[in-house]
Amino acid sequence: MFVFCAILSVSAFAGVDSKLVERAEKYLNSITGLDGTFVQTANGKNQSGDFAMLRPGRVRLDYDNMPIQLIADGQDLYFFDKSLDQITTVPLTSTPAGILIRKNIDLTNADINVVETNDYKNTFSLMLNLRGQEGLGHMTVVFDKSPVKLNSWSVVDATGATTDVAFRGLKEKTKFEQLTAVDCSAHIDKKNTGTATLSYLSWAWAWDYFKKAYP
Repeated sequence: MFVFCAILSVSAFAGVDSKLVERAEKYLNSITGLDGTFVQTANGKNQSGDFAMLRPGRVRLDYDNMPIQLIADGQDLYFFDKSLDQITTVPLTSTPAGILIRKNIDLTNADINVVETNDYKNTFSLMLNLRGQEGLGHMTVVFDKSPVKLNSWSVVDATGATTDVAFRGLKEKTKFEQLTAVDCSAHIDKKNTGTATLSYLSWAWAWDYFKKAYP
């Protein structure tokens, strides 16, 4: 199921630069949302589409030339194949997306294990696994240096198959921008006071929506 369904691990013998790990962790925890496009390369084929991420827990990929969507709701990842009218579900914790959209990303003390870092002229990278899942594959996340920004990731599964995803035109979105973009029209009540018609947004709905988006 493409890039998200590979489980992560790798042997831990390469060098790790703690300063690069800190930069990546600080950046990832600062993000509330990202929006842009992607190009995925797997099995010698390229696929492109739209990418959106909302921390914690939400991510979505829409492919341009395939009837496929990948959507995460905070707990599970749903793989929609419209051509087959089929939905496949996997736990979000078993996917690369599960690492990047956690509420608190801890790259040193949690179950995420950074086993290698590389420092290049304009980028740096972290190779990651999930502790206790050795032998099943690994993930490498690449960041731009100045400013620090998500550049791409590469996932190698247990069979050695590689899936690369490169991001283009990523823009950060704040919680305010995301909330003001929500269509609330279906939840607005109108009341006539005799002199004017007033519009009211259901507070119960608004609070429930906010808690689900930002648990």
